[in-house]
Amino acid sequence: MTLKITRPKAVAGRTLTIDSSRLQITPGKRATDTELSLVLRSSRGSQHTLTLPQSARLQSVTIDGTTQPIRQSDRSVTLPIKPGAQTIILAWREPTSVTTLFETSAVDLASDSVNSHISVKPGEERWILFTGGPRLGPAVLFWGGVLLLVPIAWGLGRLAFTPLRHWQWFLLLIGLSQIPLSAGLLIVGWLFALGLRARDHRSMSNRQFDAMQVGLVLLTLVALPLLFYAVKQGLLGLPEMQIAGNDSTADQLNWYQDHSQKALPKAWIFSVPLLVYRLLMLAWSLWLAYALLGWLRWGWDCFAGQGLWRTTKKKKANRKQSASEKGTEHPNRERE
Repeated sequence: MTLKITRPKAVAGRTLTIDSSRLQITPGKRATDTELSLVLRSSRGSQHTLTLPQSARLQSVTIDGTTQPIRQSDRSVTLPIKPGAQTIILAWREPTSVTTLFETSAVDLASDSVNSHISVKPGEERWILFTGGPRLGPAVLFWGGVLLLVPIAWGLGRLAFTPLRHWQWFLLLIGLSQIPLSAGLLIVGWLFALGLRARDHRSMSNRQFDAMQVGLVLLTLVALPLLFYAVKQGLLGLPEMQIAGNDSTADQLNWYQDHSQKALPKAWIFSVPLLVYRLLMLAWSLWLAYALLGWLRWGWDCFAGQGLWRTTKKKKANRKQSASEKGTEHPNRERE
């Protein structure tokens, strides 16, 4: 018997797999803190080198919950890899502050990866206008609503119920977008109710007319506080930009990409200081206060047209008529 023993050649393939990466970025006024969490698997022990962003300064490295004394060399960080699965967390700081166009820094993992997550906390002092990055991420839905308000304001301006023009309706609806939709609809309904009141209602019965007057008073008592609430929300509250997508909010923006190359995907945020929003809402509030004076005069003319109350006038007329009848009957009795 003859035995021939050969060693099979190794099949080419990867020994390291990055199952997920999560990049958490917190920009500040003077520096930006970043934390990178990696979940990886390896078939053998080795070393793996990452490349940090330019001007990044490594703060700490944690492997499976234990802090490791690892330092960076220029932009490179070499990590010890053991066979099996492990979780590595790197934290670093960059001397860059949040700007109008903020872009996440480039991180090179030196290996393809899957399930890449990016989270950015812009802070409450920024007014987020636009966002971009991987396809599955946040969207600012406010601008879609603004485009929808253009034809709505144009249509409302063509109606003759109110003295508001197209641009006045547009400005009013823009400010009311910062309060709940039901409150904004109630204010618009109040203006239309006053416009309908200006029509000829002599065909109405006295009770119907008086009920309409009471309803307008109650509607006014609700609409005016809502207008003041809109002003307060604009001057003191935070802008409601209707940010949604991938569980994102105005406080935290989240992006996701299923497969990434060696360099992690990048995201960007276009924002301005919150003071810009405050100044714009102050200008809107001043315009609203000036316009509201004219609207209230017009509303009073609509409300007081054809009288304020009919039942009282009818009773007074009946009393005068009965008094006059009694006055005419009394002399006849004396004559008798």
